[in-house]
Amino acid sequence: YLQNVIQLLQYLFMKKLEKLIESVPFLPPILYFGSVGLLGYDIYSYVFYEIDFLNAYTRYPLTIIFFFMTGLGVKKYQNKK
Repeated sequence: YLQNVIQLLQYLFMKKLEKLIESVPFLPPILYFGSVGLLGYDIYSYVFYEIDFLNAYTRYPLTIIFFFMTGLGVKKYQNKK
């Protein structure tokens, strides 16, 4: 029973977060392309200069934001078809 309640709360939180992100006009592209740019530059600086541009405290949240925004984009694209 507790597992079902936790899953329901997670689902409701994700729906509220999706609505919040979609309610601000330019927020989805800023979050997506901002995370892509920062993660891309982090990979570039590591490959060519052998330094870490982002530390773990910023890299992991940016990765989560990137995949979350990618999932929202895929979901929105599938709904349009």
